[in-house]
Amino acid sequence: MTYSLRLQSAYCCETGNARDRNEDSCLIVSTESGGHFQVAPFGLYAVADGMGGALDGHIASHAAVRAFTEFVTARLYLPLLKGKPVTGELEVLDVLERGVMAAHDAVYRPSPDENGGTTLTAALVMDRRLYLAHVGDSRAYWLVDGELRALTTDHSLVRKLQDRGQLTPEEASNYQYRNVLLQALGQDVALEIDTMAFDLPPKGWLLLCSDGLCGFVPEPAIRAVLELAPSAEQAAERLLDAALAAGSNDNVTVVVVRFAGG
Repeated sequence: MTYSLRLQSAYCCETGNARDRNEDSCLIVSTESGGHFQVAPFGLYAVADGMGGALDGHIASHAAVRAFTEFVTARLYLPLLKGKPVTGELEVLDVLERGVMAAHDAVYRPSPDENGGTTLTAALVMDRRLYLAHVGDSRAYWLVDGELRALTTDHSLVRKLQDRGQLTPEEASNYQYRNVLLQALGQDVALEIDTMAFDLPPKGWLLLCSDGLCGFVPEPAIRAVLELAPSAEQAAERLLDAALAAGSNDNVTVVVVRFAGG
């Protein structure tokens, strides 16, 4: 079988304007193959934004993306190589959810003095389906037919208050507790993981990012960058530049994937 789907990916993961250390992490696994017996294209992308505690944020985010990626590739990509892919949607989503739990276990420390944590937002492209797993306030978007759509919902206090009608979007942007998370890996609370699946459109862009981008650059500006970028590499670089120009005082991580074909 010949596969025409092409996945072009790139990332930027930078300290930013104000921080001394980068507590974000990201990881990309994207594969294609050639020859008579081809393997279906596979793309796994993850972004994590660490937060403090004795287990510092950079350690937490690093541990989370690597534990998640190891878990998922062992159960989804290796079977694909062996000609025995896991194709059932519920099975794939179950693997992603258990992968997030593996990442949580890699970060969690029972001592209150080691109460570090991290967000984790991950996307999997396999068999022309897009699967997402999400905890925290890093985000996943796609740009299809000129429309930028947020695919995830922030697990944050400010988002909850907006959903309840207690804050307007304008009030939310300046809210005193806008960085308070209700869900994060490594915390001593019951973890709620969002998982979802979509048909992959014929072409478009996928974006994963930390709040160093989406907390400072408005969505119309993000859309404009993706629409005009000639490549994934330039899209990632231009989004980073936009965040820095907007005065982002946080670490900035973007993972962009340009997809086309079928």
